[in-house]
Amino acid sequence: MVLTGKYKKERGLLKPITVASMKQYEHFVSHLQEGDIVEFFYEKQHDDGTLPQLAKLHVMIKQLAVHVGETFENMKILVKDKAGLCLAREISGKEYFLPKSFAECSKEELSLAIQAAIEIGEQINFPVG
Repeated sequence: MVLTGKYKKERGLLKPITVASMKQYEHFVSHLQEGDIVEFFYEKQHDDGTLPQLAKLHVMIKQLAVHVGETFENMKILVKDKAGLCLAREISGKEYFLPKSFAECSKEELSLAIQAAIEIGEQINFPVG
């Protein structure tokens, strides 16, 4: 289970910006067992939105990979391919499959990759996002 959302610092605490974010947080916490350990990533929001997109995308890829028993790197390539972020190039008579780095992707391309991960999850009946 993944929790994503936007939080705002108020009086030294991070608080959900919307009621929907609060409900998602409550739902997430309600499904934790006593003693569960939660991994998290916080990043200050930037105007381009790419850092939060990257964080969300990497969490989704990790979940998909674990669920199907695949490596993170292989699942990342599958997501990139589905999102149209891979190119076939011929170099010295050999064809190579070159995935674009997420670090070089635009906000729109990262959105395509997130959508691709969601669609892969739907195909295997394992919702992510």
